[in-house]
Amino acid sequence: MMSSPFDWSYLWSISPLFLKGLEMTVFLAVVCNGLAVVLAYVLAAALHFRIKVVQDIIRFYVSFIRNTPLLVQIFFFYFGMPEIGVSAPPTTSGVIVLTLWACAYQTANLRGAIAAVPRTLTETVRALGLKPIDAFIFIIAPVATRAVVPAMMNTMVSTIKNSALLSAIGVPELTFVAMDNIAETYRSIENFVALLIGYLAVVLGFSAMMTSFERHLGKGYRR
Repeated sequence: MMSSPFDWSYLWSISPLFLKGLEMTVFLAVVCNGLAVVLAYVLAAALHFRIKVVQDIIRFYVSFIRNTPLLVQIFFFYFGMPEIGVSAPPTTSGVIVLTLWACAYQTANLRGAIAAVPRTLTETVRALGLKPIDAFIFIIAPVATRAVVPAMMNTMVSTIKNSALLSAIGVPELTFVAMDNIAETYRSIENFVALLIGYLAVVLGFSAMMTSFERHLGKGYRR
């Protein structure tokens, strides 16, 4: 069936549907990125303190996530895990998988930044007699954070864009709304335009906030 010419009035009429999808996409962006960063700091700390068994488990987890497709991970968790008695609604499953995916990349980002902290700084910390955990929280982690913000921003943006894959299991985010509406109306161009505008708004807004945060960190460091 041939699509009709682009219709601005139709694009405006579907905006309420896309606003609902936009709300879910923003929710996924905030929750998944927030949880991923917090967990990544915990895992990076465990790697820093070189707890052997824990270290091996974390490295396996990071390697597994980074070397398998996210879509396959989503399908494995949502369709495969129920066979062993582990199941969750689409949105909950999506949050879990996307958070684990983002956390693996953020852990790798932090691990590299922590490894790059100058030895002179760590030696000074030891000379001051600070406990290792205090040194990590108040000295090493803040220094590493300033260096890793750009890489963390890139991972956060990738997380937002990859949230589109959750439409495959019925999470009602932007892509799901667009594809569902296309199936009902057979009008694709307006839906895809709305979809692109929605993702552009979320990513640019999130990037602006993170850039502001990075500048704030830089000012604090110079002081």
